[in-house]
Amino acid sequence: MMAHQTILIVDDEANQRLMLAQALRTVEDREIATAASVSEALEWLDDNRADLIITDYNMPVSNGLVLIAQVRQRALPTRIILITAYSSPEIQEAARQLAVDHFLTKPVPLTLLRQLVNGANPS
Repeated sequence: MMAHQTILIVDDEANQRLMLAQALRTVEDREIATAASVSEALEWLDDNRADLIITDYNMPVSNGLVLIAQVRQRALPTRIILITAYSSPEIQEAARQLAVDHFLTKPVPLTLLRQLVNGANPS
């Protein structure tokens, strides 16, 4: 049985979602889903499982930390990468408390992101 990995990319900016998805499509047995908001991501997670969630911090209505808190509250077994252009000690501390696997500041080097994603593959 092949290990199949599903990645959920959450970002309100369509061009960011597209760029991240294209950068991560280089590996076979990887499905990539995208959501434009926290509510859209949570709806997707109601019916699907993500091995990895890559979420932006700053989005309208809600933010990435709210999404991560919901994922943790649901006890979903997923790794999380939080990306932000608005890094602050408060956001970093909140991310640590929510057990975020990686905290990256924009612009994110795609080679680094690919390395982190590949390291997040289930064994």
